[in-house]
Amino acid sequence: MSNLPLDAQIEALLFYKGDAVSKRELSRLFGVNMVAINDALGDLRKKLEGHGVTLIEKDNDVAMVTAPEMDELIAGIEKEELSKDLGKAALETLSIILYRGKASRREIEYIRGVNSTSILRTLLIRGLIERTTEEKDERIYTYKPTMELQANLGLRTLEELPELSAVRAEFEAFEQEREKEEELERTADIEQEPEKSTLGE
Repeated sequence: MSNLPLDAQIEALLFYKGDAVSKRELSRLFGVNMVAINDALGDLRKKLEGHGVTLIEKDNDVAMVTAPEMDELIAGIEKEELSKDLGKAALETLSIILYRGKASRREIEYIRGVNSTSILRTLLIRGLIERTTEEKDERIYTYKPTMELQANLGLRTLEELPELSAVRAEFEAFEQEREKEEELERTADIEQEPEKSTLGE
């Protein structure tokens, strides 16, 4: 467990996530009650005053975003990004989302093996993908192709993607391999747990 203050730990988590996180999830992750979470968020909000990023809150979710004072600079950067051709990493990420139909950031990063936060942001800015929440778990965000992207590709449906069956079969095999690895890791963790002492029984 980190020795950093709770507000600093929350700051690090929100920076890493790059997405909104619910207060309930923060409470679960850090093992503290909602009062402690709200107090820490208040401390973090004060600490970020006058900085280039700020803390925003909507309903029960919180996120770190660029400060309003940075809007002009950010708009200029976004305009520059939109004028550039998509790089290899962006095309790779877009292909994963297209052929899977939808994918979470965790799934994309597992397949690519690298952090994809900035790439996803670029694709969102360009209107090529959109972010939605999972019906089963609203804490999880998934990314899917936009109608604009589909129209630009000349596809009536995603089923018209070339070699769709073969690519999806590869994804399924990859997913099964990932699940096996996770199961092996869970089994190894259980086997490594120290046995409870039977003294005094």
